[in-house]
Amino acid sequence: SLSKPAFYRMLDAVLPRPQSPWLAQQAPPRIPLLFFVLRVEGLASGLYLLPRSTVAATALPAALQPADQRFAGRRTVADFDPECPAHLGLIHQDIASTSAFSLGMLGEFEAATADGHGYRELLREAGLVGQVLYLEAEAAGVRGTGIGCFFDDPVHQVAGLSGQRYQSVYHFTVGTPITDERIET
Repeated sequence: SLSKPAFYRMLDAVLPRPQSPWLAQQAPPRIPLLFFVLRVEGLASGLYLLPRSTVAATALPAALQPADQRFAGRRTVADFDPECPAHLGLIHQDIASTSAFSLGMLGEFEAATADGHGYRELLREAGLVGQVLYLEAEAAGVRGTGIGCFFDDPVHQVAGLSGQRYQSVYHFTVGTPITDERIET
């Protein structure tokens, strides 16, 4: 499990701001995060959205299938947890998973690739988010790992996304490490 303050610190750290490492990113932020939370102490297990930009805070919930009620009402975590920094804009929905948390990076695919060159920028942003999460996980006494092989269609389905506007670009998980003795250094 992970403490709630450590979780919120990690989320705050992945918000773009005018400081390193975000200064390395030339394009506007285009990767909101979809969290699958299970073991964050004092936080309800579930599915959470972290928009990471004011554009995504409006556009992402609107992009969900109209009949889909997963994030209806845009109830933010700050509405029911006074420890959650309101500036995160973290949105909650019940669902279970198997680590402290894992997340999918949902790239604004259509907007980023409109000029034919933006996919590289999406991957760079995903890399920046991953690097921040690696460091924050270590600081919290846990570990993180990127997940390059995932089932993007089921992720889109569970989030209620359709079309090409948002596409699952990369995934990451944070929790207690399990040493695999089959791997040699």
